[in-house]
Amino acid sequence: MAEDVLKPFNFSPEIIARMRDTQEIPVNFYNANGQVLIPRKEQASGDMINKLLQHIGSGVYYKEGDEDKLGIKSGARADLDGLSDTKLLSEKKMAEMTEATESLFNELKFAAFGAVHSQKMHSQVNSFITDFEQQPDLMIGVINILDSVKGAGSSSDMSQQAVKRAVVAMALKSRSMKAMISKDRGRGSEAVQPLMMSGMLAQIGKSKMNLPEGTKLTGEQRAYLRKYPLLSYLMVAHEPTVGFEVKRLILNQKRTLPENTVTNNFPEFRWMSQTLQNLVQENDKKGKKEVASDILRQLAAFKEFVVYEEDVNILSLATDFAELTTESSQREAKDPMTAIKMILNSSYFQYGPKVIRDFLDHISMSLSHNQKIIKDGDLLVLALAMASGQTYFEVVRVLEVGRYQSRGMVQRLGVLHMSTVHSDGVHHGVFQVESFRPDPRKIRINLGQDFLRRIIFIIDPIIEPQLFEKITKRVQTT
Repeated sequence: MAEDVLKPFNFSPEIIARMRDTQEIPVNFYNANGQVLIPRKEQASGDMINKLLQHIGSGVYYKEGDEDKLGIKSGARADLDGLSDTKLLSEKKMAEMTEATESLFNELKFAAFGAVHSQKMHSQVNSFITDFEQQPDLMIGVINILDSVKGAGSSSDMSQQAVKRAVVAMALKSRSMKAMISKDRGRGSEAVQPLMMSGMLAQIGKSKMNLPEGTKLTGEQRAYLRKYPLLSYLMVAHEPTVGFEVKRLILNQKRTLPENTVTNNFPEFRWMSQTLQNLVQENDKKGKKEVASDILRQLAAFKEFVVYEEDVNILSLATDFAELTTESSQREAKDPMTAIKMILNSSYFQYGPKVIRDFLDHISMSLSHNQKIIKDGDLLVLALAMASGQTYFEVVRVLEVGRYQSRGMVQRLGVLHMSTVHSDGVHHGVFQVESFRPDPRKIRINLGQDFLRRIIFIIDPIIEPQLFEKITKRVQTT
């Protein structure tokens, strides 16, 4: 019978995530000879799921009749691999949201954020999410955010960035939830709404700041500028119609990686903790009990907070995309493809691996009018983290990549070292080209089935011409 036919299991991240989420191995998995490798298990521990992953190299199979239980849609791959030119964002809705955001920021220069602002924004956000998620081409259409904001009339850099950030964050969260076959899939706007609201309000603190100008900032200027997440939170802390989760995301928007690693998180953890404690006392003395209470809740969550959680990473990444694609007095706007490559190339010290995979797989091409970000023949750098704590940096060439940009087939060319440089308040990775050691085996790696490696850098001839030339010479020599 056809349903008993064994088919190779491709270890898609969505299905593995679902198993971890539900703590269930929903079907029997087999070896090529039809013997059960890992049996179906309802209360599956993380170790049991890890054991399944250990068989990646030798091959794992499932019965065709079990595709529904795994959440694999039979015959649907051809449709999933295609993308639609349908524009998912209504220019009318974008114009309304941009206009309302511009009006809000102008008001906040002279007045406090209040319930009227919150409720109006809440209504707009919910309507926008509903329209977006009800579209038939939600997963495959073009996210025409740059065209829509540009056509929304004259508006400030800050309001443009707020709208872009909110919409990119919404799209990434919505699409990753739809792709994830798990209990989150049915939450819809319930999970997306706080993220989009925090996207709109994330940088309102800058409306009250005397921002330093120029690209070269002093240490004191950088420290001042990096206080905006706290100031943005304080501007809404008093307002009960803004949910706790929204406030938490605003406060923690730049805390994307664990504190005990080299990161570009800000503001500094100790400073933030002490400042929040002081603010509790100050507001309590002034009789602002509700504000003091909310700060206490935020402080407790801050100390227990898993800083690299998904929503904080999404909000921070969406902010970077919004800033890079918006023209300012300091720099020209980047095109979406360049912006995406720059985000990827700074990701090692900035983002957890899941948000980068989701970004590459679910919205990167849609943000650039269905153009591939990673193409066949491109040179990439992968980070391979070992159980010992050591990380290897591998240079690979892309052999084949489809719609899901993080899951291509690559060929390992060699390894090299990366040093960490701290300049202008930011950590950068600098690849030591002279340390390149070729790998004569030229092994092939399927990134769709490899959970130890992740893409951290595109060696692009336009963005990184010198590095591209040096690496290319090394590769050709060997």
